[in-house]
Amino acid sequence: MERVLIVEDDPLIAIDLQHMIHELGYETSGIANTFESAKRLAPHSDLALVDVNLLDGATGPRIGQFLAGKFGISVVLVTANPEVVADGIFGVIGVISKPAQPTTIKQVLEFMSNYRNQPVPHPPALRLFASDRRDPF
Repeated sequence: MERVLIVEDDPLIAIDLQHMIHELGYETSGIANTFESAKRLAPHSDLALVDVNLLDGATGPRIGQFLAGKFGISVVLVTANPEVVADGIFGVIGVISKPAQPTTIKQVLEFMSNYRNQPVPHPPALRLFASDRRDPF
């Protein structure tokens, strides 16, 4: 079973998301609220749902790049302000808006689990980023 890393600084949202993920039959590797805590949990994760604004600032996009690039984790950003990442983030699959309904989380996790192995349609709530973006580093 794939393990989902939740990167969210609001404890109530993080716990609600964790509960949703468990109800859908997935495991969680933990909840991170900063870049440093996400780095510690990354080796134990396969998928990640990452907020943009965290306790250490707007580090979500950088965390997403790091998780995807260094660990091969499938990453989707989850934010109340998707327009702040409208240009896309290298290595990140896409973005969904908060608040995310359980059906959306289910569809997104299924998509994240399968998109690299087989072509699957993306959920309507998921705004995909361009896959041909060049690595900024």
